Amino acid sequence: MSFLNAREFADPKSRLLAMGTNLNSRNAITDPAGRVLAHAQTGGMLNPMRHELRARTRVFRFGGSGRSPQAVAAGGWWIEQREFEKLLSFAQAHDLSVGMAMRCLCLVPPEWSDASLLIRARVVRDLLAWRGLGNTVVTPAKNGTIHLPHQNEIASRRLNQLFIPGLNALGVASVALTIESDYQLNAREGVRGFLYL
Repeated sequence: MSFLNAREFADPKSRLLAMGTNLNSRNAITDPAGRVLAHAQTGGMLNPMRHELRARTRVFRFGGSGRSPQAVAAGGWWIEQREFEKLLSFAQAHDLSVGMAMRCLCLVPPEWSDASLLIRARVVRDLLAWRGLGNTVVTPAKNGTIHLPHQNEIASRRLNQLFIPGLNALGVASVALTIESDYQLNAREGVRGFLYL
């Protein structure tokens, strides 16, 4: 079986990125000689596992900040149909906007995305992805540090995410995926109820 992004998936860095590892050497912990001792981790997934996305699989992704649906589709973080339905159910049960429900279940602080666009796409070419539950997010913010603890022990908040390596390469997303729909979301509603603690 041939996967469009097999080479990018096989790169050991792809699993590190799925685990939320910041590979930028400027943010790494270094020794006095400048050798990298450790990279910062800002969230990502717990124990990412190899997952095959077959043609015709429906996937969803949030984005925004004035980006086109095609630009959003070139990002790596997605959820599958079943997980999106769980997210919608959570939003309805707790009277939240879809964007805010995504923040709660996918652990996405406002600093990472304004969640003003949702796209629904279908896989056209078989892809490999990392799949796993969200990990606690610790990331810098304007007035300190954001800490979003995962709540995977609560079944209704347990949501598997996908990290699909290689979609950001020029033209790959347009070959790998067909955008079926895009939905404009209210950015203000996507942060209503978000607390900085």
